[in-house]
Amino acid sequence: MNMNVVRNNSSKRMNIINMHAYDKLVAFSDSSTANGNDDIQNNSHNYININHIGCDETGSSDFFGPLCVVACYIDERDFEWLLSIGVRDPKDMDNHELVRIAREIKDRLIYSLLILDNSHYNAMVKAGNNLANIKAKLYNQAVTNVMQKVGMPVKNKLVNQFVSPKTYYNYLKNEVIVVKDLTFVQKGEEKYLAIICSMILSRYAYLQYFTNMSRSLKMKLPHGNSNSVDTTAIEIAKKYGPKMLFKVTKTNMTNYKRIKDLI
Repeated sequence: MNMNVVRNNSSKRMNIINMHAYDKLVAFSDSSTANGNDDIQNNSHNYININHIGCDETGSSDFFGPLCVVACYIDERDFEWLLSIGVRDPKDMDNHELVRIAREIKDRLIYSLLILDNSHYNAMVKAGNNLANIKAKLYNQAVTNVMQKVGMPVKNKLVNQFVSPKTYYNYLKNEVIVVKDLTFVQKGEEKYLAIICSMILSRYAYLQYFTNMSRSLKMKLPHGNSNSVDTTAIEIAKKYGPKMLFKVTKTNMTNYKRIKDLI
């Protein structure tokens, strides 16, 4: 899988895949802290305090905008600090609070952000990849990046299961590097702060990208994939031409199938 890795000239790093030229995503940087104690300890917040890597994504169910995947490493020494600033399931946050927390954690935690813009997403779909296949490749790359940054073995590497482990690894059969000891969990955001932080950071990146896309198109783009989204897509096709939809939408979604005969 062809990845474009962007590095700045400081000790901090960010990973961005195929970011469209008109978008100006605020730089995500990485910093490192680590120790080797992986013993599991429970706490009153129901989160498990361990050194662990988690991975999640934003944008897979939105017709407009990219697919943003983040893998994140949590050191157990960051546990209380993360709780103190309000880190929790982002479904319980409004965007204002999510942005505040993302800005705090992005300068402290080790993570990898991959952004697959719509043009490259659709090219992968055209090449025969379905959404789960694309996600598996991005998850594997993001977790690999974080493992390299941590620089020591991390026993606990978790993802919310979206396909069976057998299918997940089958999608990766042609990849050069494959993380083979993932733990697949259900509702990992209820127990693992690394999954929660990955959700927060991927959502933060997605919101910035989405805002810049709206500004570039000079129209307010709706989130989601409801029928009302179709109206905006048709407006874009009329204003910029049908080919623009390949650059701003996900052509494997039913929205595209509904509108392609109307444009």
